[in-house]
Amino acid sequence: MIRLEGATVSMGGRDILLDASLHVKPNDHTGLVGRNGSGKTTLLRALVGEALLDEGALHKRNGLRLGWLPQTAVSGSTQTVWEEAKSRMDRLNGLRAEFEAAQHAVEIGGDAQATERLDRATEAMRQAGGFAQDERIGEVLNGLGFGPEAWERSCETFSGGWQMRIALARLLLSEPDVALLDEPTNHLDLEARSWLAGFLANAPWAFVLVSHDRYLLERCLNRVVEIRHKRIREYTGSFSSFLKQRHLAEDQQSAAYDRQQREIAKLERFVERFGAKATKASQARSRQNKLDRMERIDAPEAEQRAPRIRLPEPPAGAQQAMTLIDADLGFDQETPVLQGVNLVLERGMRLSLIGPNGCGKSTLLQSLAGRLPLLAGRRQAGDRVRIGVFSQDLAATLPPDPSALDHLSEALPMIPPERIRAVLGGLGLSGDGALKPIGVLSGGERARVALAALVLRPCNLMLLDEPTNHLDVETTEMLADALIEWPGTLVLVTHDRWLVERAATHVARLSHGVVDLREGVRPTDFDREAPPESDVASEPTAGASAYAEQKKRQREADRRKKRIAEIEQALPEAEARIAALDEALIEAATDHVRATELGIERQAAADEVEALYAEWETLEADA
Repeated sequence: MIRLEGATVSMGGRDILLDASLHVKPNDHTGLVGRNGSGKTTLLRALVGEALLDEGALHKRNGLRLGWLPQTAVSGSTQTVWEEAKSRMDRLNGLRAEFEAAQHAVEIGGDAQATERLDRATEAMRQAGGFAQDERIGEVLNGLGFGPEAWERSCETFSGGWQMRIALARLLLSEPDVALLDEPTNHLDLEARSWLAGFLANAPWAFVLVSHDRYLLERCLNRVVEIRHKRIREYTGSFSSFLKQRHLAEDQQSAAYDRQQREIAKLERFVERFGAKATKASQARSRQNKLDRMERIDAPEAEQRAPRIRLPEPPAGAQQAMTLIDADLGFDQETPVLQGVNLVLERGMRLSLIGPNGCGKSTLLQSLAGRLPLLAGRRQAGDRVRIGVFSQDLAATLPPDPSALDHLSEALPMIPPERIRAVLGGLGLSGDGALKPIGVLSGGERARVALAALVLRPCNLMLLDEPTNHLDVETTEMLADALIEWPGTLVLVTHDRWLVERAATHVARLSHGVVDLREGVRPTDFDREAPPESDVASEPTAGASAYAEQKKRQREADRRKKRIAEIEQALPEAEARIAALDEALIEAATDHVRATELGIERQAAADEVEALYAEWETLEADA
């Protein structure tokens, strides 16, 4: 349906894509992936025809219905949400217009031709699903977070983020042959993202999708196109299958290249050594001819991998890092956002706050941080608690003049510059990016600087509000690995379902002013309305199982610690008992009966001391 051939695209004298070819066929659910700045949006714009090609050609099938959702899409309409969402359902709208015209012709006393016309129009509507058009519109609007009360509101009364949702709804309902979607999950909450993943997975039309949402990519793709080193590589299958295929292909190319290089070196040594000898000249020419005919394998392209992110070990602190007791949270005593909150955050807990936009997630996070006073109830910080907070608005407070490296070095003088650069690189600010003035960085890059400050500063209670915004898939995965390995307490607000399923040990659903906390993550947690607890399978998730195992290890460690203390207290008493028995044995040297009794008692005491030492050594070895 769309064919891009041999395309080269340059911007500002810099090549973005080289010799890029891509065919989009019916039923292709294609994910376009690559590091930030690799050219994904440029390739989409080339497929639309907005990006001019320096070389190559773009071909589209005649009559192709193309849907295009750029990152800056807004509805730009004064119609109601319902009418705007419906506005580009051209096929169904045309069928409905014909059906209503035929119906009117029959009603005014039409002849047999009018009846036949109505029959044809009815059958066409039935086959196209036209009689369920309103149901389809309602499903899409509800899935994207528009309740029935919003359907008749004018589009212009909504914020930019909600207008982008309207534009997305309009595209999804337009039944394109091919949809090009550039970060469609921007401004979507977690429930809307989950719904969109299911919708796209079942879409009967083709699409090319750019997204950093790992769950969305895994759920709805059957093909992955990667932009790497300005070139395109295609893979068939899911996103996780693509990762495996890419890793295997890299290993195979590297192995084949190494084998060929060894063979080339061997042939060249023979030619160099024996080429001038008459007795070996024929063999040398044969080997030279083999070298000349050899199809050389390209060296593996070195993909600069960001350093692994490691969070500093949390300082020692209480088992219960933070507690809220009968707390009312919000900004106005008369209208609290959350009421009667009882919450205990224990060491090792990784809690994800889930709920629609505006339910109070950020309010709860700010209250836990102590930045928003409680309206009622109590907040108890654990002994020696050290809190680290990240939110998107922190980026706006960064000074514009120093570089990211200089700012963090000044703020954290005890941390070596090499460690700071490693963390910045892990978050996607490597090389010259770490040396640019903060004022010239993009909003996403400044957010990474603020996140790096948190990653570098030791704390034992970490509060994260949308930490993966502006992070690509690989960086998000590295951050998730770092959070999983970190043994402190974490509270997380995110729209990234994959991160929640990967990292969280507990979920707190916020709804109608109430906080419902429980262990584990279930698929229904991402539905707009979660079913009752009794309707949900209670099988533990990986995060909950890991947390339970961690608590078990902690209980065992506490028992060991307690028992070691008991032994260390018992040993001096037992050894003193042996010393007393030794003195008694000397005094009873001539009383054989008494000496025998004392000797038996001393042996028992000595056995007890030996057993205590053996137990102590075992416990210390296991600690």
